[in-house]
Amino acid sequence: MLTIIGLLLALAMPRLALSRAKAAHTTCISNLRTIGAALQIYANDNEGDHPDNLEALTLGNPAPLGRIPICPSDGSSYQGGYQVDHEDKRFTLSCKGVHHLQMIRVEPGYPQYYSSGQLNLEGNP
Repeated sequence: MLTIIGLLLALAMPRLALSRAKAAHTTCISNLRTIGAALQIYANDNEGDHPDNLEALTLGNPAPLGRIPICPSDGSSYQGGYQVDHEDKRFTLSCKGVHHLQMIRVEPGYPQYYSSGQLNLEGNP
């Protein structure tokens, strides 16, 4: 009986690890979209310009973002993957976490979020 339970656990463990990595990956992509939306809100309030760092999103009343989320795979900050181009009024946001390395059939490279550039007069990208 104990052997059967051990065998079933041995078969289930890789699937559980993959499920955990998929959940972290999905949460991370959601975090990137949330931060990207907050960056666009910030740009709407600041003549289309994005902040130099993500901490600026937590300032103001009301702040575009209550707190900066962290990657669920390794607790890393998204600040290291944030780059802003003030000239073109664009930004790139990427995750340096490890979840994309743990998954099968995922494109190589970090999950990323790109802005589409300057907003039009209606405030849309």
